[in-house]
Amino acid sequence: MIRRNYLKSLMIFILTCLPLFGASAQQKVTVNVVNASLKQVFSTIENQTSYRFSYKSDIIDHRKDITIRKSGVPVTAVLDAAFVGRNLKYSVVSQKSIVVSEKHANVAAPQQNNKRKMQGVVKDDNGEPVIGATVSVVGTDELAVTDMDGRFTINAAKGAKVKVSYLGFVDREVKASENMNIAMSEDTQALSEVVVVGYGTMKRSDMTGALSSVNTKEMAKRTTTNPAEALQGKVAGVNILKSGGNAGAGVSIKIRGIKTTGSNEPLYIVDGFPGDINSVNPQDIESMEILKDGAAAAIYGSVAANGVVLITTKNGKKGETKVDFSSYLSFTQVSKDLDLLDAEGYKKVHKMMYENAGEPLPAYVTHETGVNSDWVDAIRRKGLAQSYMVSLRGGAEKGQYSVSYNHADEKGIFIGNSERHDIARMKVHATKGIIDLDANVDFKFTKGHQPQYQLKEAYMMSPLVPIYDESRKYGFGLSDFDGLPNNRNVVADDYYKKNTYKKYHTTANAALTFNFFPWLNFKTSYGYRGEHEIDNSHYPDYTADYKSPNLYPNSYEYRAYWQEQVFENVLSFNKQIQKHSINAMLGTSLSMIKYNWESVSVEGKTNVNKVINGQLSTSDKPAGFLDPNFPTISGGVGGTYFGTGSYWEYNRASFFGRINYNFNDRYLFQFTFREDGSSKFGADSRWGFFPSVAVGWRISEEPFFPKNSVISNLKFRASWGQLGNENALGKYDFLARIASYNDMYMGYVQGAGSNPWTGSIARALENRSLKWETTDTKNIGFDFGLFGNHLNGNVNYYLNETRDLLITRRIAPSAGLDNPTLNVGKMRNQGFELELNWNDKINDFEYNVGFNISTIANKVVALANEDQTLYGVGLKYGSEHFPTQTKVGKPIGAFYLYQADGIFQSLEEVQAHKNSKGELLQPNAQPGDVRFKDMNGDGVIDEDDKTYSGTGIAKVEANLNLGASYKGFDFSAVIGSAFGNKLYNGIRYYYEGMNSGSNFLKTTLNAWTPSNTKTDIPRAVFGDPNQNTRESTRFLENGDFVRLRQVQLGYTLPKALSKQIYCESIRFYVSAENVFTITGYSGANPEFSQGVLNSGIDRFTYPFSRSYTVGAQVSF
Repeated sequence: MIRRNYLKSLMIFILTCLPLFGASAQQKVTVNVVNASLKQVFSTIENQTSYRFSYKSDIIDHRKDITIRKSGVPVTAVLDAAFVGRNLKYSVVSQKSIVVSEKHANVAAPQQNNKRKMQGVVKDDNGEPVIGATVSVVGTDELAVTDMDGRFTINAAKGAKVKVSYLGFVDREVKASENMNIAMSEDTQALSEVVVVGYGTMKRSDMTGALSSVNTKEMAKRTTTNPAEALQGKVAGVNILKSGGNAGAGVSIKIRGIKTTGSNEPLYIVDGFPGDINSVNPQDIESMEILKDGAAAAIYGSVAANGVVLITTKNGKKGETKVDFSSYLSFTQVSKDLDLLDAEGYKKVHKMMYENAGEPLPAYVTHETGVNSDWVDAIRRKGLAQSYMVSLRGGAEKGQYSVSYNHADEKGIFIGNSERHDIARMKVHATKGIIDLDANVDFKFTKGHQPQYQLKEAYMMSPLVPIYDESRKYGFGLSDFDGLPNNRNVVADDYYKKNTYKKYHTTANAALTFNFFPWLNFKTSYGYRGEHEIDNSHYPDYTADYKSPNLYPNSYEYRAYWQEQVFENVLSFNKQIQKHSINAMLGTSLSMIKYNWESVSVEGKTNVNKVINGQLSTSDKPAGFLDPNFPTISGGVGGTYFGTGSYWEYNRASFFGRINYNFNDRYLFQFTFREDGSSKFGADSRWGFFPSVAVGWRISEEPFFPKNSVISNLKFRASWGQLGNENALGKYDFLARIASYNDMYMGYVQGAGSNPWTGSIARALENRSLKWETTDTKNIGFDFGLFGNHLNGNVNYYLNETRDLLITRRIAPSAGLDNPTLNVGKMRNQGFELELNWNDKINDFEYNVGFNISTIANKVVALANEDQTLYGVGLKYGSEHFPTQTKVGKPIGAFYLYQADGIFQSLEEVQAHKNSKGELLQPNAQPGDVRFKDMNGDGVIDEDDKTYSGTGIAKVEANLNLGASYKGFDFSAVIGSAFGNKLYNGIRYYYEGMNSGSNFLKTTLNAWTPSNTKTDIPRAVFGDPNQNTRESTRFLENGDFVRLRQVQLGYTLPKALSKQIYCESIRFYVSAENVFTITGYSGANPEFSQGVLNSGIDRFTYPFSRSYTVGAQVSF
């Protein structure tokens, strides 16, 4: 409490004193340095002015021989003194840029005999002018600097080598010509590159935390409108999985593994505010950083335990207005689906199933109907996706703007599935005196349809049932003949059931920054996010399953409103004092979230109550819906209505700060803190304090480190931090709660009949001791550059331990209360990460290779007690057949299974499988059944014999990113892989069981018979007396895979040709996604998303698609 009051007082004092510091920056400096280096002089000037220095790092020596004591003098006076005795010169390009270059000897190269004035323009990959770039003629003293439009003039002979250099870009050499158009590529790993961090920016060389930058230019080439998908394979330790192949399916992102039983999604910050990664098009992204450890993420405190993804969108630049247009068309198809039995195979396997059980054959096995329906093919189709995006960016010295619009729609690979979205985004930056204004607005509209049938019904339906049947009332086939098992006709469901969802998502934020001095500014900001969702569904009376007909029309409408408001104030200080550089920040944040939802439905019937022979008789009759196809709620007036809804609020207040100290550009120190107060907790434990400490050592800057060696950069980093988490907690779990019902079937009622009185009952007791989950993070790493920084990379070892896990503890049903959530667990993740990036250019051939690999080991250290078990999903009715369990000492959601030990080949083998008492271990087994091991030797095969059998969490993930360009052609490819995990093939459990009335996989044709004994598929037997389908290693498979995720080939038209049609550049490309996969897994896809307690369980995931794309990108 004392600490929090102190922080509040400090914040109030600082914010109150801010107006006293108002002043404008002057381009004069005070320098007082002794035995300093050039870089220290540059830093001193940058911290007192708006100037930024541009130079090649290899021309700046490390001598510490500069002593300057000057007060209130022009910058040029300081530089003149600093450059004495050095072969350097400088050029003041603008009020913000000073270029430093070498003085060349006055020696002319032979090719310069006929030199003349040559003109040119230098632009970046986006076509924006590069201001202040150094242009030189190799071997001469000719030098020029690009102006505000990126243009230059230089004396050179035709064909001479012209070299262009600029800080943060890869050097470019071209042959001199009269009108040179030179494009420069950013050096994404440059040490001087400024990267976005929490509440600010920082030079990459000064970073002490584990941060990975994403190559957004390469990411934008992926044919998707979802940045999360495009991020796949780009960063070590970042696991990205799709939840299915249907249009509108979500994407799951985990950074450094599973840390909690709740949501493991990272925090997304878009342009400084919490945002939605799905609301940003990849081509709108300027930069993306991934904060992995406590030092990098702790500034966000309780919402950053799962890591942070920082996204900065593009803005305009001063100069000419730039218009970009891009479009693509993708043709999609199922990459791999289930191979099910046809009519002949269906009869054959079902015949074996009943004969082995000694049951009479049903009529459908012996009766020939001539029907052979392919139900999977009936719901599958070719998909189509298209996207169109246009952006307009520009500005002047005092203001810049960016406007973009994206339309995308996708027809899914299954009937009844589609989604479209429209995103409009605007960004503005303006400067007036000492004030900077930044504002962003974006709007996203989504409309879609999800299948109104279940995949499992399509897989289970007998091929003997016709899809269409004109003789029936509703025109679709039913399974009500020849003793067929009943399943739903999914094509009928798709035809009659109509569903539409719409989402209106708005984001708006604005910030004012007061630049009192070059070293002090204050930023106040407001952010808003809101979403309105509307779901509508309707179906008339129809029959898809004769046992469960829809007798009456039905309409349903769901509406949800969600909004978040964020108020933040940040004071930033940045000062260079001789060899000491200090960067500090203090801030406050207030976040308020509200959510409410409501739904109403109407069914076209009404209750009729009659007294017959003294007894109350209740029946239904049609009512409302004059037209059963009228799809509105009001259309059911006179029918039976039902409505429900809920509402909650959540608030969080925060105080935070950070200080970075840099001594002599070698020794780095960082400390951050954040104190969060959340309305999810009671007054006793509402506030949480989350600090972090990090240190760094730039070894390559030491005098003893050899210069001009293979190693061009080497930095050591170490960090410790704490991060909070509350994701596993409901909004009011700490409070005592009651439930009220008004439903005659729920029991909590007074009275009787169709309109019972409301009754209430206690659901949960108060728990004021609930507190934050806390993740301790430790990270040790090295950043390095080799061969003149052609090869850049980093290596990290991390150890994350989450304590006070919020876990639901089961209590006896007789208590009459919900199972409470308690702080009772601890979980650990540790692993290594390696990222390597090679960039090089050989004449006109430019190429890059990126490789990343990460390992992870997850372990549950503690639960409520040593023998507590958390169960995952039950594959049978949700309450039976649990492949995964969470226990102390093993990974979360690990496989605990019966151990299959082959197939009994004879009755003698069955009878030999006994316990020490001579009793049969599997008394119901017959030849062809699965043999199971008695793992604990107690003479009985039961639940206690289920043993740890592996985990669905991959131990190793590796990715390879390739890129190349040559004379207008460009190529890129992404290869991903994972190793060391197991997958439980739930599809085989359902459709290789051969024990019930269902269709099965074609592999069941290889089931064991006395004449087919060399197989791993047991016999088909109705009822499964030996429990061959129990959760066992029979269904457990190796999950290793290598996948070609994406390959793309593009061509950019020559500049001269583009300009003839008034375009800056035109690029065409073809691309393929999910091209092929090498794996031993027999399921449809080895890479899918499931809940944290069910990792690796493959069950009814929509098959993934393979896509082929053509696209174009045009700049004006």
